[in-house]
Amino acid sequence: MGTKFYTDLRQDDMEKMTMRGIWIKNTVLMVGMTLCATTLLAQQATTPAPETTTQSAASATGRPQLTAEQKKQLRDLRGSARDQAAIIRNDQTLTSEQKQTKLKALRASTREQMKSVLTPEQQKAFADRRAAAKADFAAKLGLTADQMSKLKDLRRSTRQQRQAVLKNSSLTNEQKQAQLSQIRQASQAQLATILTPEQLEKFHQMRRHRKQG
Repeated sequence: MGTKFYTDLRQDDMEKMTMRGIWIKNTVLMVGMTLCATTLLAQQATTPAPETTTQSAASATGRPQLTAEQKKQLRDLRGSARDQAAIIRNDQTLTSEQKQTKLKALRASTREQMKSVLTPEQQKAFADRRAAAKADFAAKLGLTADQMSKLKDLRRSTRQQRQAVLKNSSLTNEQKQAQLSQIRQASQAQLATILTPEQLEKFHQMRRHRKQG
């Protein structure tokens, strides 16, 4: 995709694009819990929960009630995870595959630490809220059960293909970039066969709104 003169520059650009995609993908898996926790911290900021609040207590709306100590622990965990992720992303001694492995391990470790802060009841409440968010997304698009199943299969297939390319050490950075682009285009084409034109347009609108927000 370029002459020999631009090889180093394109490799560096590809590295940045690839790692940004990897971090976004990994972060999404952890956002389910951290986003809920962040929302709770903001919503409860004006009415701090007393230290004696029962950890398993839930509000009338189903939101888990966090104690002040739990809030602090979750804030510290998120801050630590961000710092460690920044160090990994900017470590020039690591390859793309090594960074991906370390970020994946960091995500798993942080998720487990966050789970240890919450009671089983709170963990279930967070899981219920994530499920509700998915259901809300499906409702806004008007997805059928068949469409939801096909979208799940598409996401899984796309993820597996991307991981196979990123882990293939026999490919150059330019070859990886080309194959990742092909996978993305194929995924978008398949998405268009699953959603109706109206759903597809609304899907893109929701993505643009989320990015702008």
